[in-house]
Amino acid sequence: MPTIQQENGRRSIKGLPPRWGVRAYSELSRARAGVSIGEMPPAYTQLAALLDEVTAAPLPIDATDAQLCVLAERSANECASMATIIHDPKALRARLAWMVTNRGISPPQITDDRQFMLRCLDAAWWRRNLRRVHGRTFEHAAIRLGFVSIRAGAYASNETVQRRMAQVQRNAKMLRAVTMQNEHGHEFTLAELAAKGVGNKAIRRGELMLRMAGCEDVATERGDVGVFVTLTCPSKYHAVLAKSGTINPNYNGATPREAQGYLTDVWKCIRAKNHRDGLHPYGFRIAEPHHDGCPHWHLLLFIAPDQVAQLCANMRAYALAEDGDEAGARKNRIKIVRIEAEKGTAAGYIAKYVGKNIDGEHVGQHLDADGNVIGADLVGDAVIAPSQRVEAWAAAWGIRQFQAVGQPPVTVWRELRRVGAEHVADAPEHVRQAWAACQRVTETDPETGEVTTLQAASFGEYIRAQGGVNMGRLYRIGVAERVELKEGRYGLAPRPVYLGVYSKDTPEAVYASTRYEWKRAAVAPAIGRPWTGVNNCTGPDPEHVAGWEAFAPDPVPVAPHSDAEWYANFDFSYFDTDECRAHYKGGW
Repeated sequence: MPTIQQENGRRSIKGLPPRWGVRAYSELSRARAGVSIGEMPPAYTQLAALLDEVTAAPLPIDATDAQLCVLAERSANECASMATIIHDPKALRARLAWMVTNRGISPPQITDDRQFMLRCLDAAWWRRNLRRVHGRTFEHAAIRLGFVSIRAGAYASNETVQRRMAQVQRNAKMLRAVTMQNEHGHEFTLAELAAKGVGNKAIRRGELMLRMAGCEDVATERGDVGVFVTLTCPSKYHAVLAKSGTINPNYNGATPREAQGYLTDVWKCIRAKNHRDGLHPYGFRIAEPHHDGCPHWHLLLFIAPDQVAQLCANMRAYALAEDGDEAGARKNRIKIVRIEAEKGTAAGYIAKYVGKNIDGEHVGQHLDADGNVIGADLVGDAVIAPSQRVEAWAAAWGIRQFQAVGQPPVTVWRELRRVGAEHVADAPEHVRQAWAACQRVTETDPETGEVTTLQAASFGEYIRAQGGVNMGRLYRIGVAERVELKEGRYGLAPRPVYLGVYSKDTPEAVYASTRYEWKRAAVAPAIGRPWTGVNNCTGPDPEHVAGWEAFAPDPVPVAPHSDAEWYANFDFSYFDTDECRAHYKGGW
């Protein structure tokens, strides 16, 4: 039975975050329906069992980040102690793997025994993995208890969104603080370098829209038509009912990651059936959450007009293969819309789904899969946009949001943008065609600074230069790379180094890309300064001061350190446990 505790005059369930514990106690009291002795109502028994299961997780879901950091240090030290006892590499590896698994973490998937052990002895490795496992355990508990819904907080719990925002802010601060320098002496902060790539949300959204427009251009040339498909999981994968906001009694306890696995398996079956029937659609797939965090897919697919009916039949058959006879399955499990050219382009049709899953630009009202309006809400002192909730959901569960279907690799496209014109002057025609398709030519007004695009990049031309769609391993151009041993945190490891691109007809000729060797810029040492504009202290007579001391800087004042936050977050009850006594057996 769940443990009830009282703090500041409010009763709650022990082991849950304060906001959850108070609400869980209220619902548990309501489910009891006034019964004090004897057999409890079924609603009370079911809720009590759920609370017991949630609070008995390997990592307590109410653990703070400081406590996870302490656990990471303790786990690394325990592994180090074990390494001093067991000297046989195989036996030590097996023991460390058991210790890692016992914490709910997957052991490192690496064959080198030394690097395996170094990871287990590293508190940073433990901290990173504990945060990931705890974050998913926490979010799954929030879903099961109804804290992720249209009424409580769509897509992801408020706590997970706040944690993700804090992480983004920490990363941004670190990127701004580190300055890198290349071999030409050019200096940029990591934030400035990151803003030039697809880590920039505006660039990412623009690249996706460019790729979709190019794919549609190729489809128009081939005479193919577009279909827009929405693929959803069976009702048992949904934790909260959309209309009432109550817990789904048929919920099977699956996580969003497991639901994503179900959709992936369905798509594998559809692809295999399409291949047997000679169907080869191409386009894009977008994964996004329902209001309760359960994922669903949007697919924009292009195919020949005479194959549309067979494609739709295949997709419907496998989408309804599991629980296809349940109420509403034929209506809601899969929806297929034929895109009509007179009503707009396919890229324009899917633009809102791209925007609302990246940065919310050009979306208008943010609607979930059930047609409910998801507006910005206030969590703490911060205004949370719906796109931030979607991003927090994808980061927490490790779900890939966008994926191309049947198209040439985008890595070659990005690498071609790094290749200089002089390097492809003597290249085959299709390489020069692909290079030209990747280039965006602009002109800047010297007076106003306004940038005018003279020639836009064309992903459609790039697809044609690569040989078309659905070519598999037969695309004409690949990325040239070599594998080098690089020194990392845990020793030498093979790492691919991109060199440029090459034509698969003549693999010996590499068209080099422009790359820079970046190193952290030297940081000038801080020089002590008085806290006011002048120094009011009476100094010694300059005639009696040693030469080296006369030019020495004043000491830099150091702010006093406070351990109050650490002590406030640490669970000191650990020292009273049998585990602690066994760990420190023999004295402190």
